[in-house]
Amino acid sequence: MPPDELPPGPSLFATFDFIRNPFRFLDTCASRYGDWFTVRVPGVAPFVFTSDPAAVREIFLGDPDALHAGEANRPLGAFMGERSSLFLDGSEHLRQRRLLLPAFHGEQVASHADAMRNAADNAIASWPRGQRFRIHPQMRAITFETIIRAVFGFENDSTGAELRASLKKLFALYTSRLGTLFSLPAMQIDAGRWSPWGRAVRLTRQIDSILYAEFARRRKEGVEGRADILSMLLSARYEDGQPLPDNVIRDEMYTLMLAGHETTAATMAWVINRLVTNPEVMERARAEVFSALNGRLLDASHVGKLKYLEAAINETMRLDPVVPNIGRGLKKPMTIAGVQLPSGVTIAPCIYLVHRRRELWPNPAQFNPDRFLESRQSPYTFFPFGGGSRRCLGAAFATYQMKIVIAEILSRVELKKVDGYEPHAIRRGIAFAPSDGLPVNCD
Repeated sequence: MPPDELPPGPSLFATFDFIRNPFRFLDTCASRYGDWFTVRVPGVAPFVFTSDPAAVREIFLGDPDALHAGEANRPLGAFMGERSSLFLDGSEHLRQRRLLLPAFHGEQVASHADAMRNAADNAIASWPRGQRFRIHPQMRAITFETIIRAVFGFENDSTGAELRASLKKLFALYTSRLGTLFSLPAMQIDAGRWSPWGRAVRLTRQIDSILYAEFARRRKEGVEGRADILSMLLSARYEDGQPLPDNVIRDEMYTLMLAGHETTAATMAWVINRLVTNPEVMERARAEVFSALNGRLLDASHVGKLKYLEAAINETMRLDPVVPNIGRGLKKPMTIAGVQLPSGVTIAPCIYLVHRRRELWPNPAQFNPDRFLESRQSPYTFFPFGGGSRRCLGAAFATYQMKIVIAEILSRVELKKVDGYEPHAIRRGIAFAPSDGLPVNCD
């Protein structure tokens, strides 16, 4: 099928709405074109979106040598580096993924419970009582601190302080309106230290210098007894006994910083939005938290008891996915769910639209966490973390952190909706977050 015979789709002008209001854009496309539509962006291969669950299943179970996720993800990684597992394909991806998996094992994730709770407590203590404030920046502060401690293993020493300062500047640039355009090659021009890309290049050089020095220090001193993810990667070995090269570890750390930090923060902001707009759900979740804690400090032993809170998080990710689609670059012509597609296009299973199909989700626009208590969901109809061999490595880490942070919020403060505020999704870095930072009232 030649490119002009791809499924119909919006004009280039209409496609700009994907940046301004992505959920509205996707709803409009689904209403106008149905289960399949093509989105074209200058300089990149056409994206063929699909919300057909049969297509999602075929893609997740398909040949990874013919369906390149790494290639499709490449526009997301302006700063993450070529050696990130996010951008690798085939055997190379699987080889690196196997080395990363132990860092995200259940017991390993649980070892970070105290760091996650402390980051939440420190932020909550600073919130203004009886006043309105924006919750999304607070969620970003919490996930940022968790990354510094649980992922990097830095404390409040001079190296940690230097890394914090540089990362905060990079995050601010990455999540700005200009940062959303850094995936376009035309924006990746270093026109000096005051240009947007020039600032980004110089910040990454500063961060690289800190990281490489820390890699060398830990390799020399040893990492025995350390539970942070960086130390685990430094001690990991390929099948032939060789360690991960420093540039590979560097790229994986940037992926955790930029992708993991922003997506988790945005999801928690959406969860807060759903709770404050559904007080009965909030109170049920709060009661579960108090019952689980029974007057004690939240720790790893309580997290598994928060079933309803986890259901509320899942229902939020169904309705408000922070990454609305995934992608696979076709390396050969393929027929997927009866639709013929040529080599070179990117097939894009649409998380947002599949999560709102009426035949899959009764009353799909209704926020109802009980859906996730009543039955187990199919990985082809609920996939906020992607699926198949490319399912997000950090899914368990992110979900665990969200349960701890939201539980701490519910146990310590009462948040309320701001009258007249109705959020819409806007892009912040790799994630789609609530507009205006999601203002809330705090008591």
